[in-house]
Amino acid sequence: MTTADKLNLEKLDAPLGAEINGLDLTKMLSTDTVDAVLQAWYDNQVLVFRDQELTPQQLVDFTAQLGEPGRPRMPSQTVRDIIPDLPPEIMIVSNVRVDGKPLGLAHDGEMWFHSDMCYAEIPHTATLLYAVDLPSEGGNTMFADMYAAYDNLKLATRDRLEGSKALQVHDYKRTERPGVDLDLSKIGNFAHPVFVTHPETGKKALYVNRLMTARIEGFDRQESDALLEELFAVGEDPAIIYEHVWRPGDLVMWDNRCITHARTDFPHEERRLLRRTTLIGTEAPR
Repeated sequence: MTTADKLNLEKLDAPLGAEINGLDLTKMLSTDTVDAVLQAWYDNQVLVFRDQELTPQQLVDFTAQLGEPGRPRMPSQTVRDIIPDLPPEIMIVSNVRVDGKPLGLAHDGEMWFHSDMCYAEIPHTATLLYAVDLPSEGGNTMFADMYAAYDNLKLATRDRLEGSKALQVHDYKRTERPGVDLDLSKIGNFAHPVFVTHPETGKKALYVNRLMTARIEGFDRQESDALLEELFAVGEDPAIIYEHVWRPGDLVMWDNRCITHARTDFPHEERRLLRRTTLIGTEAPR
């Protein structure tokens, strides 16, 4: 029996991703089912689970069946004050404000492609996002296939950048590229290979993104900027992107080692709230 048969898995009508039907994620899964979910994730990079009814703790419990859940680097005190029993592994992604204070993280920077926590020495491998409240339109999430991006690069570019590292930073200004004179002592940062090899699949992926990649080390600023623009153009090609149109109860899981993602705009006067968990990594990208 194949993984697809075990899970009632259907490929999305898109360049990547798959939908898994028939699993109730409020319940403990068998070891075989967990293994099949993980294999489907490795194979498809993005997994969609529709029509789930998950409490915050149930989202954490499902995440913990797949690996060790991460915790937000900077948990919002406003969230903890309003929702004191919210599990510490949950991050609220929202534009909602309570008494003028943001309930969660609503980054304009989400509209630029990025890889979660790529600026850490050991980034989190998976992000899981669960939809609670959604606007009437927009707020979709786009996922770009970095395996395909690597394959689509010019051979000359691949050869030129083989063995190079890119500095990833957590100093983005939402709608600007990272600056030249960064004080790295005050921001999260780490230099990872431009091309990484996925530890489970053995496939190579492009590992730069427009929001958080400041420069390619070993090149002057002009060369670095030109190379990055070339890489971004290939990595943001619509032909390698799946755009997820959210429905309430959707849980989407993606692989930060071979996927970048970005959000589309939505009416800001409308409410958008999702809950996020992650899986921590065990090794630096290489």
